[in-house]
Amino acid sequence: MIGPGIMHLFWKPLLLALLSMAALAACSAPRTVIVQESVQVGDRQREWALVYFLSWRKEHDPRYLELSRRHMSDAVKSYFEIQVTIGHSYPDFYDIDKRRLQGCDFLRRIDNDADRYGVSLTSRARSGCFN
Repeated sequence: MIGPGIMHLFWKPLLLALLSMAALAACSAPRTVIVQESVQVGDRQREWALVYFLSWRKEHDPRYLELSRRHMSDAVKSYFEIQVTIGHSYPDFYDIDKRRLQGCDFLRRIDNDADRYGVSLTSRARSGCFN
């Protein structure tokens, strides 16, 4: 039979370990939720950019090209800010990086269309793009 002194030795470390695990789980859960919400914001911006670009292709109204570029630029900035915040250790880092790079390619395509059709865009900045 285990005496009360021995039981006391095992009880404190076990309780401390359980509390530590609960604290770590509580700290990591909100970060994941915040990252997911930020990615969703970027995804919505990207979707709107595609909608406006398709409208541009159909009607050749320069406002659609401008809106497409603005939304895609916002999406790229959003993805880049997420990457800077989470670092390489986050599991979805490379998925977010892929979205950012696709957005950069899309910005280049928008700029090419603007040049081809003589559309003057208010901004050609590519914040978050390195190519």
